[in-house]
Amino acid sequence: MSDTASFSSRVSTSVARELVVAVTGLGLIVFILGHLVGNMLIFAGPEALNGYAEKLASLGELLWVLRLGLITFAVLHIGLAAHLTWANWSKRTSRYAVTAAVGRKSVASQLMIYSGIIILCFFFFHLWDFTFGTKTGPGTVVPLMGGQEELGLFGLVWNSFANPLRAACYIVAVCCVGLHLSHAIASVWVTLGVLTHRATDKADAVAWTIGVVVALGFASIPIYVLVRTYIIGQGA
Repeated sequence: MSDTASFSSRVSTSVARELVVAVTGLGLIVFILGHLVGNMLIFAGPEALNGYAEKLASLGELLWVLRLGLITFAVLHIGLAAHLTWANWSKRTSRYAVTAAVGRKSVASQLMIYSGIIILCFFFFHLWDFTFGTKTGPGTVVPLMGGQEELGLFGLVWNSFANPLRAACYIVAVCCVGLHLSHAIASVWVTLGVLTHRATDKADAVAWTIGVVVALGFASIPIYVLVRTYIIGQGA
């Protein structure tokens, strides 16, 4: 009887953790999509992107509440996802079980832990570069735009992506975001009980499309900067 109760308790705990991972993942998905929309303003020029940044800054303490909420979601999501992954690995007691499990998994799910690690590292570097980076001074001046005017966040982002190595690292990171996102979207609805397992094929197709669009959307920014800087030049 105690063994049955213990097993039931473990299952309940596991399901609860999966639900928290799903809910926090959904929250992070909403943030990523919103963040992409804001970042795309770089194509509209300095005034549009800097205006967007100023509106966010005008939120004051509310912005920090949102940031802390985002960090809390990220910590819960990463911590519980890592715990569940480790628990699943520890349960695989035979080579056959591992092979069978892998055969049912998508590429995104198989690389989930690795893409998650890359995204975690990228998150901190991204904050360091753009959120806490200096948005005044020579680092925000873009000679390509003409003159010596400081361009705030726009200039900071532009000069960062004008460095091919930094741009390449960013592109790799956002491809991992898209890969991670595709699996998250496909699995979150099943975990929350919104979709049945029979609907997963269609959900996977939609999720994969969204992941590709998000990756291409983010990657288009450094690609645009590199093309403007090294190919088109100042005459554009």
